[in-house]
Parts: sequence; structure tokens; C-alpha cells
Amino acid sequence: MNAAPREIKAEGRADALDWALFAALVAIGGSSFAFIKEAISSVPPAVVAVGRLWVGAAFLYTVMRLGGEKPSPMLTRSTGRLRLTPAFASMLAVSAVGYAVPFLIFPWAQQFVESGLAGLYMALMPLWTIGLAHFFAGEKLTPVKTAGFALGFVGVGILMGGDALAGAATSSLTAQAALALATLCYAVSVIISRRAAYVPPKIFAFVTVFGGAILATPALLFVDLDPAAWSLGSVLSVTALGLGPTGIAGLLIIIVVQRVGAGFMAFANYLTPVCAVALGALLFHERLHWSAFVALIIVLTGVAVSRLSRS
Repeated sequence: MNAAPREIKAEGRADALDWALFAALVAIGGSSFAFIKEAISSVPPAVVAVGRLWVGAAFLYTVMRLGGEKPSPMLTRSTGRLRLTPAFASMLAVSAVGYAVPFLIFPWAQQFVESGLAGLYMALMPLWTIGLAHFFAGEKLTPVKTAGFALGFVGVGILMGGDALAGAATSSLTAQAALALATLCYAVSVIISRRAAYVPPKIFAFVTVFGGAILATPALLFVDLDPAAWSLGSVLSVTALGLGPTGIAGLLIIIVVQRVGAGFMAFANYLTPVCAVALGALLFHERLHWSAFVALIIVLTGVAVSRLSRS
């Protein structure tokens, strides 16, 4: 594994491949809402979170080994003592703040808040990210970029509707605070990934998801496990979550962040809810309100505006 330090680069220009990866990430992320809806119908939220992490880790390990890659030793001897290498320290930090903590928080919090409100909180992640990237990842926060991200947030707000905002007054403040913390964790993990010494994406994705699985597993000690009550559909949904939104998406996130930057990748969190609404209409025959089309136009405008400064 090549973990040589590298200079933190300013956000790069996205080419056709970057946009293709971005589109795939949005589509895969959008599918997670449908799978989670089915999974938690009979499987406890903590089991869903831990299960998808282990499935994702197994998938990423297979991808890594088929590619002929493997992690280098995680420990190095310094001044006579064994220490974590800087690359592994960064990856384990991502495991904790980017996987274990938010993956456990979101299904727990959604027991107490409506999904629309949870989706609106998820839209905070890009805002956290551009602020942190300005100070810690060499990605300058320009007025144009700020306007683009603000448009994206407005678009998500329109998509979720007034009910989401109204629900904030009556929903658990503890759950809402937890959701805000989870989105901040996601943003911090993206910045850590951006600043980390270079590690091949397959290795980085495997180690971070595997570490997240290990760190999240103790949560099962506080859950009444009754596999006999789990439906086949729920189990298959957990597996799908592990393969797609956890495994494949985890790999795509690292590739996009390393290639283009944290700010570009963060915009996926604005388009993902739009994709989720479209899939809901397609798969569950949910009504597709006109506001979804307005939201899509506003979000895409925000993406375009934010990229003007990169032209």
C-alpha cells in the first residue's frame, strides 16, 4: 500500500468520468431509502446498521483482493514503541466518525422523527463540508460556491415540503440533535479522507468500512436479537444496503474525493433525496408531487452555479 504523504490539493475540475461516478453515487445513495424502509420493518435498526457494514466490508475485501491489493501493516515502530501509521490512523478515524457513529444514529433517530425531517437534516452535510473544506482541505469557499450550496439546500427543503419543517417543532429534540451530529460526522470524515496520505481507493474503502463494522458491533449487546422474526425481504434489504449504499458507494466516495474534492462529492447529498423520491414513485407507486420537479431544477442549478468557480 502506497501511503506516502501528498500535498493537499485545491478542488479540481470534474471531467466526464467524475460526473459519471457522481451520478452512480447519487443513484446508489437514493436506493438506500427504499432498502432501509423494507429492512427496518422486521429487523432492529442497530442490526440493520451493523449488518450492512459487515456485508459492505466483505464485499470490499473481495474487490480489493481480486484487484491484487492488500493493506500494509497498520503499525510502525517509532522510538522503540509500536504506533499506528498516519494512513491507518486517518482510516480508523473515518471508520468511527464516517461509519460507526452516523450509521447507528440515523436508524435510531428515525424512530422519533419523520423521514422527511431526517432527509432535511441530511442536507446539512454539504453545508458542513464546504465550511470544513475551506479551512482544512484547501478548497476555497467563494461566494459563488456558497450560493450554489445554498440553492441546493433550498431545493431539498422544497422536496421535503413544509411538513418536514413543521415536524421539527413536535419531534424529539434529542433525535434532531443526533441527526445534526451524524451529518457533521459525515462531513468530518470526508475532510479526513481528503487530508489523508494517499491510499489506493480499494484499500481505503475496505479498511474504513471494516473498521466501522468492528466499532459498531458492540451496539448489538443492547438489542434483543430474534432472527426468527426477521423476514426474508428485510434480510435481503440489509444485504443490498451492504453491497450498494455501503460497499460500492464507499468506494466511489473515496475515488471522487481523491480525484475532485470534498465539496464536489458533498453535492450528492442534495441529489440523493430527489433520486429517492423518484424511486419511491417507481417502486412503491408513491405520488410524485410537482414540487419534486421544482426541487430537481433548483438543486441542479445549485450544482451548476457551484461549479462556475471551477471553470
